[in-house]
Amino acid sequence: MTTIAACASTAIIASDSMVSGDDSFYLVSKLRVGKNSIYGACGDWDKCLKMLQVLESGGELDSDMDVTVLELRFDGKDNGLWIYEGTIIPARIKNDFWAIGTGANFAIAGMHLGLSPAEAVKLACQYDTSSHEPVDEMRLGGVRGRKKNIG
Repeated sequence: MTTIAACASTAIIASDSMVSGDDSFYLVSKLRVGKNSIYGACGDWDKCLKMLQVLESGGELDSDMDVTVLELRFDGKDNGLWIYEGTIIPARIKNDFWAIGTGANFAIAGMHLGLSPAEAVKLACQYDTSSHEPVDEMRLGGVRGRKKNIG
């Protein structure tokens, strides 16, 4: 499935790249940029793409979705981490860091021990057979690593 990890205080979100099909797997970018947010999704890839497309464009979702989305938001009033779990209504996560997907527990433990989101996803890729490098990373405001930076 996937591993997506984010840290609110550093404004960084990271993900693995693997999507698996019936008898194959391929590498994709699982992070998308919205107006003041970066999103990462896990679940059935076609459903993830549909939800990410709407969130990225600022459109309205018309029904509940069977995917999980982690949002890193910095809009000046609701900064931090938000999660959509099979619904179109996000819940605020009070934690400074969080992760979703099959490798989430590995990533959360890694961040608890001081790893960055990208390092935590790399750790998850070592132990979760459904997560695979390369790791993509984005940051709201500023420059970080080899991936896109927003802001």
